Amino acid sequence: MKAVRHEELTVRVVLKPNCGLENTRASLVMRRIAPLCDNLSCHPRSVKSDRSTIAFLRDHGLYLRFSSPTPEQALLTIKSSFFVDHCTLVEDQTSLPAYDKEDLEADGIGDSAFAPPSTFVDESELDGGGSDLTNLLAKFEEVQRKLHGHAENQPQDRELSSIVFSHAQVVDELRTAVARSRIEPFDRMATSLKTLVADYSRRFGVLVDLYIIDDHIALDRSVLASMKEIIKRVIRSCLRDGIEQPEHRMAAGKPPRALLRLRLESDGSEVVCRIEHDGRPFDSRIVGEQALERGLLTRPLETYTEEEIGALLLLPGFVSAVENPVSSTFSQFNEIGSALQHIGGRGEVRNTDHGTLEIALHFPVPFTIMEAAILRTGSMRFALPAQQIGYFEAYRAERIGRDEDGREARTENRARASSAFYTGEDGRRAKLLNGHDSGSPLEAESPTLALFLEALGELRCLAVDAVDGYERISVSKLPPLLDHGTLRRAGCFGYSRLKDGAPCAVISIRHLLNAVFKEEGSCARS
Repeated sequence: MKAVRHEELTVRVVLKPNCGLENTRASLVMRRIAPLCDNLSCHPRSVKSDRSTIAFLRDHGLYLRFSSPTPEQALLTIKSSFFVDHCTLVEDQTSLPAYDKEDLEADGIGDSAFAPPSTFVDESELDGGGSDLTNLLAKFEEVQRKLHGHAENQPQDRELSSIVFSHAQVVDELRTAVARSRIEPFDRMATSLKTLVADYSRRFGVLVDLYIIDDHIALDRSVLASMKEIIKRVIRSCLRDGIEQPEHRMAAGKPPRALLRLRLESDGSEVVCRIEHDGRPFDSRIVGEQALERGLLTRPLETYTEEEIGALLLLPGFVSAVENPVSSTFSQFNEIGSALQHIGGRGEVRNTDHGTLEIALHFPVPFTIMEAAILRTGSMRFALPAQQIGYFEAYRAERIGRDEDGREARTENRARASSAFYTGEDGRRAKLLNGHDSGSPLEAESPTLALFLEALGELRCLAVDAVDGYERISVSKLPPLLDHGTLRRAGCFGYSRLKDGAPCAVISIRHLLNAVFKEEGSCARS
């Protein structure tokens, strides 16, 4: 079969100003779109390993040339990176600014030439040998720690510092290779899931539009395999028992085509797959009464929330074989609950505020790979998953305000941390997570940036003193000995060893809010 050739595009990517580390951020942009491209090259040709590119990136931006079967998705991926200001298509190839670099000319490559980014690893080189790479990485990291220690004791030795820097780059490249040998992106599942939905739609006589939002999450292959089987079972249950046939939907005032949305979220300690559809809701009253009859409740039924009742549906053996409204709608949930329990996961079912049914599947992961911003507030250095950051801007103290009564009101099920809010340049108000009176372990001393985050359906703001960098990190669970106190209050769920060899706490906004709500006698939604 003749290969399909896709149109080649050239794009200028302008990074957000005044954030530093332009070459590292440019490299992260390329890493994000690489899985979507048939080929990818860049100008300047080596943006991560060559710090002299920083001035060019700051003045002119990064130029990418690629072809893709889904160019719209590639462009959207670039634009949605929180460290990208904007990107534009380049029509005139002769308008590219030259990058004057002697070693490029020595290699016979012109000033404006595109070349494959030097930081990428050829996946064909990673087939097999995963354990060998892991062992080799451990040895390299041990050498890196020793070199770093010697360099700190001899700050005047510039040659040693240069060796440490070069070795750190090698370790970073090897770490990337090892990670890629063990993990796969979730979006590789997308095609098979869409085919599955199409097959089930025909089989069960329903019309369904599937939307997948995965935030470019990559996971261990064994975790993905377990997730895929459970997700397939849930989708089958939704289409067979949860979504009405077109004529029934129209009679109920709904559009004939149902909406099925699959959203993947990760904070490192677990991956949550939220499967949502606009079919039949579940009756928490009936489910609660069944739980009461079976003696499963430890307190009065009326004290349970709908989400707590919904979690019972995914307990192995809860759905009865006897025909009733619960078993007829959730007939496969015994198997789903058992499969989740087997891998140490959990799940819950809830009716959303906008009239849909959501099934949340929580999968534990031994580690995950994610892009993260390395931040500083006061004396604390921590990593924050990039996907949790919507946008950011320069911090202005005069933009801080308070409620008229000096404190935040409490909603029905949720307490709020402090009375301070921050107004962005677009006029939107965001709850300030670490104001001076919040008592937060993340309180900033001299904030320079305001980060805006969507959390639990609300806009939040985190003030930070500095951004130390952007890295693709591997997150491990926090040891039990450290999983308490200040780290817990700060929303820490894991740690990572950065490319400089230093350990770094990894913060999740959800975990931070849960800690705040716990102190105030409330709780956040998982």
